[in-house]
This record gives sequence, C-alpha cells and structure tokens, in this order.
Amino acid sequence: MAKLSLSFAGIPTLIVLDPQGEVITRQGRVEVLNDEDCRGFPWHPKPVLELSDSNAVQLNEGPCLVLFVDSEDDGESEAAKQLIQPIAEKIIAKYKAKEEEAPLLFFVAGEDDMTDSLRDYTNLPEAAPLLTILDMSARAKYVMDVEEITPAIVEAFVNDFLAEKLKPEPI
Repeated sequence: MAKLSLSFAGIPTLIVLDPQGEVITRQGRVEVLNDEDCRGFPWHPKPVLELSDSNAVQLNEGPCLVLFVDSEDDGESEAAKQLIQPIAEKIIAKYKAKEEEAPLLFFVAGEDDMTDSLRDYTNLPEAAPLLTILDMSARAKYVMDVEEITPAIVEAFVNDFLAEKLKPEPI
C-alpha cells in the first residue's frame, strides 16, 4: 500500500499586496526565506539583486540582465550593483508609469557554486566581468563580452535588447 506524505514546511507562492490590492512583490517566498525576522517587510522590490540560491528561481520568470563579476570580496559586487542600478531604476520607472511590469530583472552574480552551475547550464565563459541577458523561457542568451563595463555600455545593451536588435544565442 502506498503512503502519501505531506509537508507544509514550504510556501509555494507568496504574493504581498498593499492595502489597495496592488502587488508589492511576487517574491514573498524568497523574501521570507531571506528575511526570517521580516525586517524588510513588505519587501518592496530592489532594482538590482545579488544572485543567490534562494532567488535564482526568478531567472525563470522572464529575461534577466545578469552581470557576472569576480567577487572574491563584497566590494566588487557592490560596485557592480551601483553600476547597473540607475539603468534598472530607469527601466522600472518607465514601465511602472505605463502600469506595466518591467521587461527585465537585474542581477549581479559573484563566484559561488550556484553561479558556476548557471554558467555551465547556459554555456557562458568564465570571463568576469561578463554582461548577459538570460531568457530561460525562450532558452536564449545575449552576451556582451567587453573589457570594461560602463553605465553607457549597460544602457545600450538593455536598449538594444528591448528594441529586439540583439541576436540571441541558444542556451
């Protein structure tokens, strides 16, 4: 006889709404896991996230700009976040004004096992810095391999992606 075992320890989805019923975040589960004391509640979305095991699931939600950095220290990850944050904020504000969800999520990825797995899965080189847009649902990647990544390069890359000027490579 087969046994059925249920566990209620996990939360499949947690969407946080404001008092008017507007979505604050669809990532409530990730936020609870990362902020068990709920200090950041109600978890308004951050324009740029540091890629981690707990938020990597968001890579499956649509296109994501991922800036891979050589982050032996936290300074490089923080500098990378500061580099792409103005572009992320600009894109988010533009689409929010149109009452639409932003077409991209923005991440900085350091050096860890999860990032190594992502690079392996998407056949990305070990180069750092490496600017990419990954679209897991379309199984496509866009790679900007340059020596130095500047705000102007990031903004041009994002704008070309949004204008569908970039040629996708298969994942």
